[in-house]
Amino acid sequence: DPEDFSVVVGQIAPNIGVLYATLLSLTLSVLYQRFTRIQENVSTEAMLLSQITRNLLSLFADEPEWAQESLQIVANQVRTMLSRTRGLELLSIMKADTYANLLAVVDDYHYLNGCNDDFSARQESICGMLRGELQQITETRALRLSDEASSLPPTHFLLITSLSFVSIVAYVTASLEVVEDLNNPPEEASLLFSGLLALYILFFNFCKDLNGPFAGVYQIKRSNAASHLLQTKWLIVSQLGDKVSFGVNYDEEPQPNEKEEEEDKSLVDKMKGFFSGSSEVVDTVESNAMQILDTELQTPIEPLPPDVLDELCEAAPPGLKSLNCDPAAPEYRLLQLQDELARLKWLNEQLNADVDISQVGKDSEALSQVVESKVEPITEQSTGITFDAKLDDGLDLYLVGAGVRKKAMINLYGVAMYSSPSMMEMLSPHQRENPEARKALLDAARTFDSSSHTSFVVEMAFKADAKTISQAIAKSVARRYNGPEADVAVLEDLIFDGVQSKGGQATKGMKFRFDCSQEGVSVCVDGDDQGEVICEGLGAAFVNVFMDEKAVSPQLVNNCLDTWCGSGIKEEKDNIVAKLSQAEKKKVASAIPKESTPEPEPESNMHQIEAEKNALVESKALSLKEKATGVSFNAKLDDGLYLVGCGVRKKAIINVYAVAMYSSPAALEALAPFPTGKQKKEAQVALRNAARTFGPSSPTTSFVLEMTFKADGKAIAEAIADGVKPRQGGAGSDVKDLENLIVQGVAAKGGQATKGTIFRFDCTEEGVSVSVDGNAQRTVKSAGIGSALVDVFMDDKAVSPQLVDSCLDTWCGKDLFVAV
Repeated sequence: DPEDFSVVVGQIAPNIGVLYATLLSLTLSVLYQRFTRIQENVSTEAMLLSQITRNLLSLFADEPEWAQESLQIVANQVRTMLSRTRGLELLSIMKADTYANLLAVVDDYHYLNGCNDDFSARQESICGMLRGELQQITETRALRLSDEASSLPPTHFLLITSLSFVSIVAYVTASLEVVEDLNNPPEEASLLFSGLLALYILFFNFCKDLNGPFAGVYQIKRSNAASHLLQTKWLIVSQLGDKVSFGVNYDEEPQPNEKEEEEDKSLVDKMKGFFSGSSEVVDTVESNAMQILDTELQTPIEPLPPDVLDELCEAAPPGLKSLNCDPAAPEYRLLQLQDELARLKWLNEQLNADVDISQVGKDSEALSQVVESKVEPITEQSTGITFDAKLDDGLDLYLVGAGVRKKAMINLYGVAMYSSPSMMEMLSPHQRENPEARKALLDAARTFDSSSHTSFVVEMAFKADAKTISQAIAKSVARRYNGPEADVAVLEDLIFDGVQSKGGQATKGMKFRFDCSQEGVSVCVDGDDQGEVICEGLGAAFVNVFMDEKAVSPQLVNNCLDTWCGSGIKEEKDNIVAKLSQAEKKKVASAIPKESTPEPEPESNMHQIEAEKNALVESKALSLKEKATGVSFNAKLDDGLYLVGCGVRKKAIINVYAVAMYSSPAALEALAPFPTGKQKKEAQVALRNAARTFGPSSPTTSFVLEMTFKADGKAIAEAIADGVKPRQGGAGSDVKDLENLIVQGVAAKGGQATKGTIFRFDCTEEGVSVSVDGNAQRTVKSAGIGSALVDVFMDDKAVSPQLVDSCLDTWCGKDLFVAV
C-alpha cells in the first residue's frame, strides 16, 4: 500500500539520519580532543628534553665522560621520537627506559660526588631540577603514549560505514515515490544522491584521517616540537661534536608478509583492515627487536676498569710494556708474567744487598715512635662512630683515616682504614692539594710485602640483613677483581655466615674487620674470626673498593689525606735516627776509662749540659697540626726556638688564624713538673711566667700566625693592637707603632692578609719584632710590650684558649731534666 510505504519511509529515514549525525558528532569530538592532547604532550616533552639537555651540560661541564654517557641517552630518545614506531618505543621502555637511565646517571653522580667538599650548591640545585624535570617528562610521555594508543577501533568505522549505507538505501527507497522510470530518475534526485554519497565519504575519510595523528592531511604540527628537538641536537653537537651519535641503528620497521596474512584473515578482519588502515601493535614488531634495543641502548660492560688496565699495562722493567693490552690477547698474560719475574729479581737483589740491619731497626723504631705520638682516635662526624688510634693485635696497625658509606641519604656504616707507619711516611711529603697524594695513598695501601697488611674496620650505623650486606661488599669487590668469581663468592659466604651467627641481622653497632694482605682477605665479625680467602690480588681489589677513583666512601679518602699529608713525619723520623746515632757514640765514648778522659773545665761542663738539654728537648719536640684549621707548624724555628703548642683564633664561628708559640727549653722545663691533665691552672701560670720573663736562658718567645680567613691589613692590625693595649703599661704610641708595622707589612703584599699569610712576632725584653711572610718590618722598642703580647695568648683571658691547652697537653709531664 503506497500509504503504508510512505509511513515506513518517513519513520526510517529521519531516525537513521539522527543516529548517523549523533555518531558522527561523537566521533569528531573524541578524535579532535585526542589530536589536541597529543599535540600538546609532544611539544611539552620536546621542550622538557631540551631543558634537561641544558642542565646536563651545565652539571657535567667538567666531567666529559659523564656528559657523553648522559647525552647519548638523550640522543637515543630524540631518535626514538623522530623515527621509531610506538611498538619499538614501548619495547625500549620495558627494557631500557631512557628517562629512567638518565635519572640513574644523575643519582649515581650525586651519590659519588655529593659529599665532596668541592660539590657546589649550584650542582646540588641542578641535580634537584633534573630530578623534577625527569619526573615531569616521564609523566608527559605516559600521557602521550596513552593518547596515541587510544585510537578508535576498526569496528567503530565499520559502524559508520554501515549507517552510511543504510542511510543511502533509505534515500533511494524514499525516492521511489517520485520516480516513474527507475532507469531514468530525475536529474535533481541524481544530483542529491551524488552529493549525499560524497558527503558521507568525505566525513568518513575526515574521521579516519584524525584517527591517525601522524599521517594524512590532519596531523600533528611538527614546527614547535621539531624546534625543541633541533635545539637539543644543536646543544649536544656544539658541546661534544661527534662523540654522541644520532645515527639510525635500528632495522627498518617490520613489514608483515601480506600473502600469509591474507590467508589467515577472515572477511570481517579484511573489512577492518580496509576501513582502519594498517594498525601498529606491539605483536607485529620483529622478534629480534629486543636484541636490537639491547645492543643500542645498553652501555657495554668493559672487561676491566681502566685503572686496572693501565696498571697492568705498565711493566716494571724498562722495555717490557706490551703493545697489545687487550685482556684476551696472549701477550697480556705474558706481560703479567714478565712483571712478576722482574719483581722477583728485584726482591732477590734486595736480599743479597749489603743492608745495615741496625740502621733498618733504628728507622723502624723511630718511625713507629713518631707515628704513635701523632695518631689519635677519630670520630666520624656523620655517624658519631669513634675509631681507636691503633688496633690491639700486635700488627702495629695505626689509624689512617675514617669515613662513612652512604646510600642516598642513609648512613649505612662508618669505616676506618688501618695500616703500618710506612703509609703515613709516604703521605707526609705530599701537600693535600697535590693529585699525587691520592695516588701515593692508593699505592701504599694496596702494595703488600710478606708482612704488611691494610685493615678496614666497618661499624654498622643502619640495620641490614646478612644477604644484603654480604652481597653489597662482594659486588664492589667483584668489579675490581680480575680473578675467578668463585673467590669473591667465598668472601661473600664468610660475611654472610658471620652475620648469620649473630642472628642474621647486621644491627647498628656490629663491627666487621677485613685484613687485606698479599695472600688474600681475612674476615672477622664482632671479634669472631670467620676465615680467610687465600687468593693473590683479592686484597688489592678490596683496598680499591675504598681507595680508588670510584671509592664507595670519598670521605674516608679525604680524611686520610687531611690527617697525614704535610705531617712532617719523615723529617721527625730522620731527626730521631740522628739523635739515636749520636747517643750510641756517646755510649762508646763513655766506655773509655775515665783516667784517659781529661776532666772538663767548669765552663765547658755548663756548655755540655746546655747542649744535652737542647738535644733532649729536640728529641721530644714534634710538629703539630692545628685541628680546626688544618694548619701545620714545624717543630723548631731556624733560630733554635721549639714549638710549645698551637691553637686557633676564632671570631664567632669563623676561624680567623692559626697560632703557634715557640720558646726556649727553659720555658718548656717550667711545664715538666706538672702531671698531664692535672693542675692546669698552676701549669698555665708557670708557662706564662716562663714565656714573658726574658733572661739569658729564655731571651725570646715567638708567635707565628697563619691566616685562614681573608682580612685587610688595618683590620688584623687593629685586632692585635686592641689585645696588646689593655695589657701594656707603657705609652700608647708603642702600641700604635706595632699596629703601623703590621699595616705596612700587609700593604707590601697588596693590602690584604689573604689565606696563608704568615705573621711572626718575636717578643724580647727590648720589644717586639714583626715580620710578614718572611719580610722583616722593624722592632718596636719598648720595655714591657713583649710581655704584653705574650699575655695576649697566655693569660686568663687569652684570645686562643686552644693554644694554652695544646701547650699544656704537649709538655706537661715530659722528662726534660738533665743530670748534672
